[in-house]
Amino acid sequence: MRSTHCDVLLVAADWQSRALLLAQLQESGYSVTTAPALRHAYRSLIGQRVHPRLILFDTTGDEDATLPYVEQLGELAPGIPTILLIEAYRLPEWQPLQDRVAQILHRPVSVGDVVEAVRSHLTRTRECDNMS
Repeated sequence: MRSTHCDVLLVAADWQSRALLLAQLQESGYSVTTAPALRHAYRSLIGQRVHPRLILFDTTGDEDATLPYVEQLGELAPGIPTILLIEAYRLPEWQPLQDRVAQILHRPVSVGDVVEAVRSHLTRTRECDNMS
């Protein structure tokens, strides 16, 4: 079984969002592995088929996008920063995770802003690795 090391594990049920984010992240020079739903990301992480430096999870349209499942994601990928992209009206629902994820972005947000958040967190991760 092949194992993939990548900069970003992009999880997005909405194919348009996934395609736009994938294109912009790749254009910005990041290696990206995609998953069409949280359950697929779980399988990849549990099977150690993917080793991301950061997880970007767009919760829109994913039936598994609930607090308990996202908390489990943190347990499956300890030490890997996670950025959540949520609908603005769901912000109060996701607030309890504020301290357990790297960042919560809410729509409306530009693809450029999402890529900037990824860049910021990966830069911080790389700086911490260099300090070790």
